[in-house]
Amino acid sequence: MLNFHKGPFHASINSEESWSKGLRPYLEYRELGMVKATKGQVQAHAIRAIKPCEGPLGYHYHDLEFQMNYLLRGSTRVEFEGVGEIEFNAHDSWYQKPGIRHEVLHYSDDMMVIEINVPAEFPTIDVDRKTGAESVYG
Repeated sequence: MLNFHKGPFHASINSEESWSKGLRPYLEYRELGMVKATKGQVQAHAIRAIKPCEGPLGYHYHDLEFQMNYLLRGSTRVEFEGVGEIEFNAHDSWYQKPGIRHEVLHYSDDMMVIEINVPAEFPTIDVDRKTGAESVYG
């Protein structure tokens, strides 16, 4: 069970300088300050497209306890293991159970999503669809 740090008030004010490179080179990430505020228990960040989608982006999963997404703008199509393909549009949200294999098949040029993860630090594991071989991304 999570035991959240009862730290001071925190606000994250947007500026272009607050966006940075992250896990995927075609996206930019903006940490919303929850990692520090919760002492690493929660990550909340905004993610936006900075390059056009060039097709399926790699089958993978995340080794974490909780992940949810809220699409602020644009659209994205994602395939989830055991579920199939789902097209998400602005203001749609989804919960990804821990370890669910998935692949982003497409995203619009204006895609922006809020992603919340528990814990803040976790590995992303790429999976070869043909062989099932796994490797830690990055």
